[in-house]
Amino acid sequence: MTKEFIFIEWRADSGEWIITTSDRQQLSLAKWAETQPELASVQLTLSAANYVAHWVALPGVKGRHVTRALPFALEEHLIGDVSDFTVIPSGHESGYFRAYVVATELLDQLLEALELHHLRLTMLVPETAQVPSDAIVRDGDFWLINIPGRFEGRVPEGAMTAAFEYVAEAGEGRALTIVGESLDQARLLQTTLETGHPDAFSSIESTSSLPASGETLVNLLHGRIQPQTEQQPAAWWRSLAVFAGVVAVIGIGSVAISNHQLSQRVEQVSDASLSLYKKWFPNERTSNYETMFRRKLSGSDGAGATSDFAAVMAEVSAAWAAQSKVSINVASIRFSDRTGELLLDVTAKEQSDLQVFKQGLEARGLTAEISSATADKGVIKGRVKIGGAV
Repeated sequence: MTKEFIFIEWRADSGEWIITTSDRQQLSLAKWAETQPELASVQLTLSAANYVAHWVALPGVKGRHVTRALPFALEEHLIGDVSDFTVIPSGHESGYFRAYVVATELLDQLLEALELHHLRLTMLVPETAQVPSDAIVRDGDFWLINIPGRFEGRVPEGAMTAAFEYVAEAGEGRALTIVGESLDQARLLQTTLETGHPDAFSSIESTSSLPASGETLVNLLHGRIQPQTEQQPAAWWRSLAVFAGVVAVIGIGSVAISNHQLSQRVEQVSDASLSLYKKWFPNERTSNYETMFRRKLSGSDGAGATSDFAAVMAEVSAAWAAQSKVSINVASIRFSDRTGELLLDVTAKEQSDLQVFKQGLEARGLTAEISSATADKGVIKGRVKIGGAV
């Protein structure tokens, strides 16, 4: 099969990325990278062994809600938590929506490997996305199948009988194209399909040349890779400064109220601080919240607290200030008194922005973990878990 981009596959048995060139030569990523220009932008085709394509029925879900609904619909099909995967919606057919699912850790691993060799990945295309609709294409020892609304994937020769049983259920009325490495190979498969499932397709054509695909190619890095531009620190850093100022005023006002004018000011500040308290700690009670503020800042809110909230916030702020080129916005902040951990719900344009922010936190002696990252409407929604000093 002719590929538009360089083919790459993660080999779990050897623990390395393997590049397959157009002449079928296989190289490790490190050796292949040595032949590339410094800081080059690359476009790759990801092996179908490293992702899964699902066709999911979403009755009653409107088009604008598909991106949010797909992860929930896929939960029962995934081994592990859905937050561990990146889900990329890509078209629909006969009431079914297609979603490409790839482990977020695998994408991060690939990006880091390319960055290590001074290469920038701009497009990562699923292997089966390049197969025309209603086609079965021979590729080495495998067959690539793309039947919209029913099945899309890579099938070994020995599993084709089972694949036929599944695909034939939705094949009636479709015109199927079989592409072999030779015309005889394609016709042999056509004979097998016509004999075993004579009514599965309206017509079957055999050929040795791959027809052009009219579909727009899917990018598994959707929302991660964007042109890099100079940016000032995001607005959430300024809100931290405002938050610190409000808390300081509360502390002074609690011991220095002496006249009516100051009392009015404290009342205004209290309203503002209550709003901020609800934003930063949405799951906690708001009664006596001023005392709760002081306890969280002093690190004495419960015997189980292991990290000083003020100290962690200061380090997080400093780490962010040091990163002037990343593009991250914070949706909410939660602090766990039991574990001493700070949870940031963030959005980012690129997966690499999350990695840069994580490295900045670790450089300041904090423990940081990206616990989830999901593509949604052109951005990456993620959660960063931050602990105390290591």
